[in-house]
Amino acid sequence: MDDDIQESGLIKAMVPLLDDDAFAISDQHSPLVDDARTRPRTYPYAALLPFTTEDQSDRIKHLNHITENLYVALSSESLAIAPLLHWTRELRSWLQLKFDMPVSTRTKLAAIYYEIALAQGMPISASDRFASTFVVLAQKRSLLDPTQLTLDWKLLFREFKKIAFPHSLSHGTRSYEKEPETLSKIGLVAKRFFPPESQTELLEELLPFYNTVRQSSAHQVLSILDALLPFDAIPENHAHLYPQSWLPSLFHIWSLFTRSQQYDLEVMDILSRLSLATVRQAHIPFSSFGIFTKEQTAVMFTCALRLVEVPVGRAGSPYLNSFDLSSPMTKSDSKRSRCARPIARWIVASLSPESLVNPDSVLRGLQGLLQAVETFFHPSNSGTWTKNLTQLVQSLADMFVLRWNQEQSGEIEVDERRRLTPELKREFVLTLKDAVFMGIHSKSSTAASHSQAALQCLAILEPDIVLPLVLRQSYPSLQGLVETHRTITSFKTLTLLSQTLIRHKPSRLHVTTLLGLALPGIDANDLSKTVQTFAFIQSIAAYVPFVDLSEGSGPGLAMEYITNSISLLEEGEDVSQMVALSEEDEIAVLKSSTASFGEFMTSFMDRVFSLLENLPDAGTRSRATPEQSVVNMIPTAFNVILGSLSDDLFDLVLDKFADFVTDHVIPQSTDAMANLMSCLSLAKPERTFNKLFTVLDGNIREEIDENHAGMSKSSETVPKDRALVWYLSLFRKSVWTSGRVLTKHRAQIADLIFYLRQKCRGATSAHTSNLMHHTMYALTNIYTADCRLVSGAELKMRSYNVSDWGRQLDPQNDSLDIEWHIPNEDEVEFAVDLFEKNVEYSIAVMTRLMEDGNKSNKDWSEEMTRELSYLRLLVSGSAILYDPKVISSAEAPVVVAEEHDGDIEMADDSDADGAKGPSIGDIQFREDIAIDEEDEGDDEGNGDDEEMTSIKKTFTYPTGYHFTNQNSELFNKMHELHNRIGVTLHSVHEYLAAKHEDDVHSFVSLCSVYRVWFIDVGCERSIRLLDTLIRSYLSDVRIYKVSGLRKQYPRYLMSRRAAIYHLQRIKHNNGMRDMSALDKVLLADLVQDSVSQYADTRHQAQHSLEATIKVLIGSRFFVASRAIKELNTAIKDTNYDRAKGAMRVLDIRSIFRFASKDCRIYNSMAMALLNAAKVDKPEIYDLSRSILLSFVVVVRLLPKTAYYSNNFELALSQIRPETDYTQRIKDSSAKGDKVWNERCEALKKFEADLVLQYKEEQHWRMMFLIATLLMSSLSVLTPTFSPEVGEIFFKGSIDSHPHLRFLLVQSALRLTNLCYIRAQCGNDTRRLIQSDYYDMDTITVTVDRDDPHFTDKFLASLNDPESPYYQVQKDRPGWLVWGKSFLAESRIPGTHAPVFSEDDDHVLMQSALQVDLKWFNKLCDNMMQEPRIEQDAFRAVYSTFSMTVFTLMASGRTTLTWEEATTKIMEMYGDGKDRNHHRAVAELLAGMLSNSTSLEYREKANTFVVKLLSSVIDDELTPENLPYWTGFVGYLSNSVDPRSIWPLVQKLTSVRIDATSNAAFKESSRIALMRAFLSRASWSFQMYQPIMDDLLNNLDHSYKGVREEIGRTLSLFPKSHYYESFKDIATLLQANYEAGPLGLIAYPMTDQRTEMIEKVFARLAQWRSERQPLQETSSYTNGSKTVMIWFEFWLSTPACTALIPFFPKLILPELLNLLDIKEDSEVTPLAVSIFKHFGNLPCPPHLLQQIISGIADIASTSNTWHQRLRVLAVVQVFYFRQLFQLSNASRRSMFDCVFRLLSDPQLEVRDTAATTLSGMIRCSPTAFRNTIVIKLQKQFTKMLQDNRLPGRSRSASSVKLDVELRSPSNSEYNVAILNRHAAVLGLSALVQAFPYQSPPPKWIPDVLTTLAKKAANDPGMVGRSVKTALGEFKKTRQDTWHVDSKVFETEQLEDLEGVLWRSYFA
Repeated sequence: MDDDIQESGLIKAMVPLLDDDAFAISDQHSPLVDDARTRPRTYPYAALLPFTTEDQSDRIKHLNHITENLYVALSSESLAIAPLLHWTRELRSWLQLKFDMPVSTRTKLAAIYYEIALAQGMPISASDRFASTFVVLAQKRSLLDPTQLTLDWKLLFREFKKIAFPHSLSHGTRSYEKEPETLSKIGLVAKRFFPPESQTELLEELLPFYNTVRQSSAHQVLSILDALLPFDAIPENHAHLYPQSWLPSLFHIWSLFTRSQQYDLEVMDILSRLSLATVRQAHIPFSSFGIFTKEQTAVMFTCALRLVEVPVGRAGSPYLNSFDLSSPMTKSDSKRSRCARPIARWIVASLSPESLVNPDSVLRGLQGLLQAVETFFHPSNSGTWTKNLTQLVQSLADMFVLRWNQEQSGEIEVDERRRLTPELKREFVLTLKDAVFMGIHSKSSTAASHSQAALQCLAILEPDIVLPLVLRQSYPSLQGLVETHRTITSFKTLTLLSQTLIRHKPSRLHVTTLLGLALPGIDANDLSKTVQTFAFIQSIAAYVPFVDLSEGSGPGLAMEYITNSISLLEEGEDVSQMVALSEEDEIAVLKSSTASFGEFMTSFMDRVFSLLENLPDAGTRSRATPEQSVVNMIPTAFNVILGSLSDDLFDLVLDKFADFVTDHVIPQSTDAMANLMSCLSLAKPERTFNKLFTVLDGNIREEIDENHAGMSKSSETVPKDRALVWYLSLFRKSVWTSGRVLTKHRAQIADLIFYLRQKCRGATSAHTSNLMHHTMYALTNIYTADCRLVSGAELKMRSYNVSDWGRQLDPQNDSLDIEWHIPNEDEVEFAVDLFEKNVEYSIAVMTRLMEDGNKSNKDWSEEMTRELSYLRLLVSGSAILYDPKVISSAEAPVVVAEEHDGDIEMADDSDADGAKGPSIGDIQFREDIAIDEEDEGDDEGNGDDEEMTSIKKTFTYPTGYHFTNQNSELFNKMHELHNRIGVTLHSVHEYLAAKHEDDVHSFVSLCSVYRVWFIDVGCERSIRLLDTLIRSYLSDVRIYKVSGLRKQYPRYLMSRRAAIYHLQRIKHNNGMRDMSALDKVLLADLVQDSVSQYADTRHQAQHSLEATIKVLIGSRFFVASRAIKELNTAIKDTNYDRAKGAMRVLDIRSIFRFASKDCRIYNSMAMALLNAAKVDKPEIYDLSRSILLSFVVVVRLLPKTAYYSNNFELALSQIRPETDYTQRIKDSSAKGDKVWNERCEALKKFEADLVLQYKEEQHWRMMFLIATLLMSSLSVLTPTFSPEVGEIFFKGSIDSHPHLRFLLVQSALRLTNLCYIRAQCGNDTRRLIQSDYYDMDTITVTVDRDDPHFTDKFLASLNDPESPYYQVQKDRPGWLVWGKSFLAESRIPGTHAPVFSEDDDHVLMQSALQVDLKWFNKLCDNMMQEPRIEQDAFRAVYSTFSMTVFTLMASGRTTLTWEEATTKIMEMYGDGKDRNHHRAVAELLAGMLSNSTSLEYREKANTFVVKLLSSVIDDELTPENLPYWTGFVGYLSNSVDPRSIWPLVQKLTSVRIDATSNAAFKESSRIALMRAFLSRASWSFQMYQPIMDDLLNNLDHSYKGVREEIGRTLSLFPKSHYYESFKDIATLLQANYEAGPLGLIAYPMTDQRTEMIEKVFARLAQWRSERQPLQETSSYTNGSKTVMIWFEFWLSTPACTALIPFFPKLILPELLNLLDIKEDSEVTPLAVSIFKHFGNLPCPPHLLQQIISGIADIASTSNTWHQRLRVLAVVQVFYFRQLFQLSNASRRSMFDCVFRLLSDPQLEVRDTAATTLSGMIRCSPTAFRNTIVIKLQKQFTKMLQDNRLPGRSRSASSVKLDVELRSPSNSEYNVAILNRHAAVLGLSALVQAFPYQSPPPKWIPDVLTTLAKKAANDPGMVGRSVKTALGEFKKTRQDTWHVDSKVFETEQLEDLEGVLWRSYFA
């Protein structure tokens, strides 16, 4: 989509908050410099408008005014959200009007918006809008001065850190955290302006947080690095900042966390963005691998191969789902393949001319990657991987085109040695070509679209290569020689390539032939193909004039050329090379081809008419039906086609159209024909209208007068009305864009309209009203009337010629000369006259109807509805003539004003709601699809409608408004009539409400008129014309968008863009307007109808109300107050239908958001909804509950101020105006303080009312709602908490109802936590907002970097309960690298007790008074109750609540004592048999132990808990209660420091296995409990050796459950106890740099660990030798299963690579031995699982050869064929996964291994070896593959020739041969058969390695011939294998055999005939 149209649209409408003097524009000199942008605009928006626009000085003046007001708003001491959002929106609107902002101004504003987007205390939604504005300002490099913009990375890092590594108390301020996605968007733009040295500073701050023990930490660190790491402007001579200095460390970090797709994506994104940023920096070293080394590139390609996730054998995915757990920083995008863009970005940015020379370059790597996955592009081989692959090739092509175009245009400056060259471009296209051409035929429409887009890019790069191939595929498709789906694909492809096709001289000669062949595609039996056909013809017409240029020579020359070209194409030749034409000959052929345009248009129209005659009835109004798609496509295509026609061809089309519409009536095609009529009128309005007006007028009158059509009152079209509807539809559409032509037929049109009004009823009256609307629109609006290929002005000077073929207009330099319709005085006078007469007539009719109510209700209703419909469309069609300021001054009738005076009980400052001053224009201006009526009030700010009038839109821009003189008679008449219509509507409403309340039909029509009357003022919002134009524009422009080029569009699209821009200016000027007295009266009517008893009336009124409140200032308060009043009245009167209506009004999004924030109204709203919820009606309760639950989210108090960084004042001073605004700033601050205080008071009252309601309520359901509201109203910013609230919460926490009880437990927790948070921050609001908690028990520990043993001492201290003086409660510091310091907590709890404010202390005291023994007993009893099945688990909420209770108790606030509590807990535990008691006790003990109020309390708690837990562990663990105690351990083990619960740790880790015990579950449960602690203790707990020794000594335990726990526990140690702990970043970077390009080896095995594993396998070997044959259970099988469980879980951790060195010599041989054990069914699945893991492991390069040698040894020495078969499965997967890291020698070793297995005595092994060999050849790099194929072909052919069958009877059966094969007496024959079969399988594998290459390689015919001649007649399996190979070859090439067969010589085909039937290869 266009950048200038598609924007994020985060900024929405808001509620301004400034004084009236904010609009005073300073005449002083502005501080902003008027400096121009460096890159001029491509499209001259304002210059193309048909009226004089403002000049640049006016725009700058307006911009300065905006910045002055931004300065005032930002300088206020109070947080002025409303004015900030308003002026931000004005700034965005200014930018989106395509005005050029001075570079210096943009730079200053970018710095300011960066600051305020990251300000602390800024509400989230406001931050998102400011962030969006920053991105808009800073994202384009050419529009900024980077030397003047330096941003502080620490601000962004601070916000990321809050999310990724939150403080334990941060949940209280979580609502002030920014959205991660927003921060990432800021970071990707802002990091280009970070200081270069910030790279090192960021690593210093961030990497100490990295560890792989907690998986989320690794993800979060990488995500932050991706968003913040700067590398866009690395200074020269700063080698320490060059990527090459720190890339080894990044690759090392990558290797620390393998088998995670999310992690791979994060690293690839960093590396790809680094590649893109450094390609422009000439001083950064660059090679054929880009900025990377050969080794790094191999790792990246290996990762790319993993990310596309193509299947390999049965190995499954290379990733583990458990490694991609969601985290706050995790990106998610289900719609797109996230791997494609990073891979493509890296590869394209790394290309250079050197890539062509180096055989191992990135380009060759790309070729290898595509070669490896090429077969997965084929349509017959589609799956989940298809989307990844096709999007990858699309991204590659798109990124290459982008870079190529930017380099060629000079937009980016690239060193000459790195610039893309034509040779490189050609090689790139050849690399992608085959995959793309296969992908365009994919079964997935999404994948096919990706491939077609890629093909478009390739055609742009190398049309000489791509277009002949496209033509070769297209001709058979268009000629109907292949399947229909291929025809549709050809149309789609040709449509996308049309622009290139037309400009490519050899190919454009085919255009007219292709057009002719496309005509059969217009087929009523295949509407999908029809749509694509129209799209193709449209794309051609956009650049080709349909004009006969042949000068009478005829099409003969062109036909001869095309015939020859098609013949050459069919032979597979390149037309551009085979048919050499001089420029003169080419032009002659081109001119000759145009002679067929007349015939084409004749046939085309016939086809269209035939289509419309046979078009099925859509049967539904949905846009998604094929029929509707055709109807929508026809006008889109015809507009373009008609614009390209010559005059004579247009007349031909017009004549055929006129003849058809007068002779035919096709009801189902009425809309389509009407759209065609509109296209003709737009192309040549005068010619079309003059030809058809008289005919249509006569036919309409004839149908009415002669056939009595139009008399039916049915809302559906009856048969006799079909012809009338046909002609009416054509006529109204002909009027739509005819403009000034209508004035020539003024009398006839007016007479016809009046005639229709009198005669038409029912459905036909709707067409009459539409005719009136279209006439008014055509006469009064400015619109483009131009879809021509060449402007009318230019055609007057010359005629069409060959140069117009594919001509691209430059909007700046080539005059577009767009033809506009601008209404003149005659047109407007005609429109006003028509409007006046019809309005007067309608008013008269309605007045008569109200005076005469004697008619039947149905007739009366039908007539009233008809007149209302006329009024609605008359008002809508004349919307452009109204001045919002004048409309807003309309007065209500006196009687009405008196009647409604004082009607509202609530404070309705009606005078302040906006009856004076200009309108605000509160309209969000953004150029995207969903553009209309989506803007509304702010999420933030006070939302006060009263203050909307305090900010006015000072500036509007010229839009060509007709009434420049507002004293003109026509102007006054229009506005008087508008007011009169409003008064009449009110009268009708009053009458209907009094006498026809049940006339739903009339009420619905009336509400629709209300909507139009309100919103269609100044611009016509109701028909959403702007949205329609934008959707059409974005759809059409899609095929012409080329990355790196701007506005390379056909003329009709540039014309449409001008029309869109004009409408956007109108929309900008016409936003919200003031509410007049008449508006209030009518709005009150709508509110009344919104609560009607009748559902249809309510729904339409609410719909109208929703649209209305978006355009009227003050309407939200007006509507909300009345809706609340209506709700209260309805509930009181038990009128529940009206109550539903009132609640639906309050639930309207903009009203709800306003009412829930406005302190004048939200209390009344909540009380009214609570009152409604008491009604015993489910639908009433559900609706009120739904609104209330939404209400709780937004009712909390907002910050009083925001806190900016230290750089903010400097940034703000850059836009300080010279005018002194000190007083305005003071007034704004005072006003903000006043508003905030009012909110506090309102919230206090709200809380008091809720408390009163709660105390009076008895029903749990209502108590639940009230408690929810109470809890939601609490925040850290609430000035004081009510003690009554605490009392309610704590009393309710032991309520008898479980749902209410659970909610109040959470509420009590929230209240006490908020009190503690405020105390932790010293009751300082600033520190609360900034989450500054670190001053109580927190201390800073300095890292002694000079001590080489610091890490060892640190870990030793964590395992020593006596040392040191601090505790580390987070596992953040030191795992990878130490920072300068880290935060810890004092070992002595309560050193700095929190100091509560007096109010908070009182609240806590009042709450704690409820906690006595009785209360505690009740709490315990409730916790022991049987829960629901889904809730039967350890509940952390109750543990946290218990911690709160024990904290209050320890502080002496409760009457409950320690002894009472512990006694009750022991009583609960009882005999330990009840699982519910276990759960409750576990939850209480966890809370007890979590509290650390004092050292004395901690000691008591530890003693009590350990004593009770010992009893549990020793005696009472059961399958039912184990999960509770596991949850207990997990709850307490989240900190990194085990000393806080040291007695518990000692008890848990003292568990040892009793090998003699028969209590299997007891033993396994004890280990599981210990494992729960060890899994969370991570690397801080180092006392694990005794545990490991005990576990290893029991590997062969006799019980399965115990063995599984042993294996799982052992798997924890490699991950949890590995750490690196470099002393600082410099050391980390240096160590990895010195280790090589990939950094240090991850998870190296120590000698101790190696020895341990070797001993384990030695024991297995000993047990194996002791095992008796066929023994079912033995130490060997038991121990082996334990080891396999251990390894399986180990291989599912990041430390999995540590096991790889043991696979070749230890693990693989043992696994193969285990596979031979059939007596134990558990062994084989475990062994197979580890085999799968092994194949998918990311193998370090230095271990590759060792593993390959091990595999080869096993394959050659194994004595059982099952083992050799299993090894082959490993070989296939391992070769594919490590493809790019294998050297040629390693590849040859693996091929040799497979080659030897082809001669294996076992048939299954040979077959599998052949399949493996084929796969390995298929995915091997091209150069190596070509070499190995030649070598293998020679070897296999020689083997076949050297092993001839000895003389022997050929009649033996195959069964006998197979038996004799193993007979020692026939060794010579057996060897010959075996070798021949191996040779046949090998040759077959070579052929099958290229299943889809068309034509096949040239050596394949020889191989097939060899097989057919020399082995096809062999007996048994050899002959069968030959026939199978030949049959598979032909089967896979049925679709391409006409091409593939040409590779074979006649003799070769004859040789093949002897094998199979002749027809098979004929």
